[in-house]
Amino acid sequence: MSDDRAPVWFDGDMPHVSVRRRTLACGLDVVVHADATVPTVTASMNYRVGSSDDRSPRTGFAHLFEHLFKSSPQRLGGHHYDILRRAGASDANASTSTERTRYHETLPSNQLDLVLWIESSRMGYFLDDFHPDTLVTQKSVVRSERRQRYEDVAYGAEGFAISSALWPEGHALRHLTIGLHEDIEAATVDDVAAFYRTWYVPANATLVVAGDVGDEAMVDDAIDRYFGSFPASQRPTRSAPPTLGPLAPIRETTQDRFAALPRIHRAWYGPLAFGADEPALDLLAAAWSAVGTGALWQRLVYETQLAQRVAAWCSSTRIGGEFHISVDLRTGSDPAAVRAIVDAEVAKILAGEATAELDRQLQRIITRREAGTMWSLTSIAKRVSAIQRYVMYLDDADGYAIDLARHRAVTAAAVTAAATRWLSGPFVEIETLVATGASTPARAT
Repeated sequence: MSDDRAPVWFDGDMPHVSVRRRTLACGLDVVVHADATVPTVTASMNYRVGSSDDRSPRTGFAHLFEHLFKSSPQRLGGHHYDILRRAGASDANASTSTERTRYHETLPSNQLDLVLWIESSRMGYFLDDFHPDTLVTQKSVVRSERRQRYEDVAYGAEGFAISSALWPEGHALRHLTIGLHEDIEAATVDDVAAFYRTWYVPANATLVVAGDVGDEAMVDDAIDRYFGSFPASQRPTRSAPPTLGPLAPIRETTQDRFAALPRIHRAWYGPLAFGADEPALDLLAAAWSAVGTGALWQRLVYETQLAQRVAAWCSSTRIGGEFHISVDLRTGSDPAAVRAIVDAEVAKILAGEATAELDRQLQRIITRREAGTMWSLTSIAKRVSAIQRYVMYLDDADGYAIDLARHRAVTAAAVTAAATRWLSGPFVEIETLVATGASTPARAT
């Protein structure tokens, strides 16, 4: 259906993006967002598979497959990214999260056919081009990435410890997206083929094409030319969010030879993505940790000077959520004093104290979020990312107004209610100790 409105338009003060959405006979979900104000086109292919779909003993497989998912140089006439660079790509990359694996490219608008050809080529003919030697090479690359980005970095050990303490054995969030070394190394060619045939079917993907795409007939014809002949497919069934028992309270320490400061990191279970309590906890995290104005920041960094940095955040996925508070202590600070202040601030929220001040903080934070949303609308690439996110969680390509309305509705009373549901119970805590030797996690006594 055509939309004659501007690429970005407003209903009152609520932003919207003009989109056309259709489903091809093969099952591919297609969203077109036309904006001729810049002479570029951005394409994003989002497959509904991520580390939450990994199953032991194949943790990290969704991310490993991302590294493998390219057509051969023989089919393309050169290396995947070399072809894109020669065509003038200003951005081309891929990423894997717990929820999805995404591939995107931004090129001059006259290269629309090229990017559609590349995406259709690997979607339809990946196994025809796949060589076992590629698997050997990319397993080594991914394991090197794990060492460089997760292990040999400050507080890397903490990330593994938090996930392991928070989620029970068998839960997909117990292992980070990168996976375990032994599982990565054990991946086989048969695993690759089965994964591709299960998850990389057209019906499990959303293609977003945005920018200076030409008229409707032209872009539709191009998309049909490259994807329309694929056979019909069905979206695979993903596992439902598991039922969790009460969180078992755990307090551990880990020695970190890369960290310069000790850290106390607490985590609770949180709501699912786009769950009812997600906006309230998201804004509470921002209210606590805002530099200069946040309650935890003021108490720990400014007043007592026990901490160098305070962070809080809510992380939500389709199968589980987390709420985090992380405090980097100044050298020599008393961890017990830091814990007491965190306990006191949590208790104040649970008791509904300082409601007027919290309401003022919320209005300030919501205004900042709205400003950030408006700023992001100036970038077509960021619009594409948001469109993919809203399609995945809301099945609505134009979800900006829905998302903003959720956050605008949050009050201090809603924060207290959400905190009571999620933060009044047990938590896990990892205390990072600065060390000069190798990291050796151990349970605290």
